[in-house]
Amino acid sequence: MSTPRSTERVVAGHQPHYCPWLGYVDKIGSVDVFCQIDVIPFEEQLFQHRNRIRAENPAGEAWLVVPVVGKNGDQLIMDVEIDNRVPWREMHWESIDRSYARAPYFSAYAPFLADLFTREWGRLVDLNEYMLQGILGFLGIGTRLVRASALGLRLGKGNLLVDLCRELGATTYVSGAGGNCPHLDESALEGAGIIHRKQRFTHPVYPQLHGEFMPRMAVLDLLFNCGPDAAQLLRG
Repeated sequence: MSTPRSTERVVAGHQPHYCPWLGYVDKIGSVDVFCQIDVIPFEEQLFQHRNRIRAENPAGEAWLVVPVVGKNGDQLIMDVEIDNRVPWREMHWESIDRSYARAPYFSAYAPFLADLFTREWGRLVDLNEYMLQGILGFLGIGTRLVRASALGLRLGKGNLLVDLCRELGATTYVSGAGGNCPHLDESALEGAGIIHRKQRFTHPVYPQLHGEFMPRMAVLDLLFNCGPDAAQLLRG
């Protein structure tokens, strides 16, 4: 007798991040569908338009920040435009090249990034998704990506995560290990018959340039230093 196929569908969601860190990518790799929740207000103090890489300076790190048009909290993430009056693409590529040119696997991923930074980007969500798709491809992660805006989801129409799960036919929703999502209502998920599960992520320690190991860098740091072993290190 053949074994019945599982009907479980595991979904997670998070705000789109620029050049995300390892925990973000690990969560994507643990689910069937990942929703970029772009229908909530943009917050400049978060990681929607910035992240960190290792650098040869006293702090040991450098911030890559995409300049945006508009003020914090005044617009939804899906509407945020990049301020291309600032030469941020040249600045980011120069910073990455300066920090990682001597990394063992820099040459394997540099062409993708060099091409990315030659392109003209209008909206932040488009840049973030293109970069994320490339990173997932390098790590062999085939999770389907969707945007909340493309699904017709909006704040104020009900519980955002319940609506997301229903739209995607989810049986299980995975939240981040930090558990600080303001839209997470476990009782609402339970009432909708959706299982809630917290992400389990242990940050790997791996060879790194520029001194003593520093965690929570952009996933590029892992790729440049570990190459084909990056995926296995991420899975733990």
